[in-house]
Amino acid sequence: MSHMNSPSVGPVDYLVIEFPDGAVSAGGFAALLERVDAGVVFIVDIEFFRRDDAGVTTVPAHDFGVVDGLDFGDFDGAASDLLDADDLASVADALTPGSVGAVIVYEDLTMAPVVAAFNAAGARLVASGPVSTDDLDAALGDA
Repeated sequence: MSHMNSPSVGPVDYLVIEFPDGAVSAGGFAALLERVDAGVVFIVDIEFFRRDDAGVTTVPAHDFGVVDGLDFGDFDGAASDLLDADDLASVADALTPGSVGAVIVYEDLTMAPVVAAFNAAGARLVASGPVSTDDLDAALGDA
C-alpha cells in the first residue's frame, strides 16, 4: 500500500476505445456522463484520435459534432493533453488503420463518500492503493 499525498481517493485508470468504422457512437459516452453526474467517476482526460497507415493524429472532440443527441463538443474541455509521445505510440499500436479512438483517463470515486464519512467521524485516511492481482489470486487460492 502507498501513502496518499492528496485528498484523492480513487484509483486513476484509463480506457482506450476503438471505433473500427471511423465513426464515434454516443452510447458509451452517454453512460460515462451518467457516471460523472452520479459522482462515481471524475474525468481526468479524454482525447480522440484518428488512426491511418502513418500513425495517429489528435482530433478535437467537436469535430464529431452531435451524434444521437450527444454534442461531442462538450468533451473539448476534458482534453488535458495528458498523453505523451510514448502514450501516443501505444494508442497507435492498439488502433487499426481507418479507425477512430478515444482515450479516457478517469478517477474512480466510488469510495469518496465512505472516506468522507470516516473523516466526519474523526478518522483519517493514511494509505490506499491497488492490490496486485497476483496477491489477490494467492490470497483467494488459500481460502
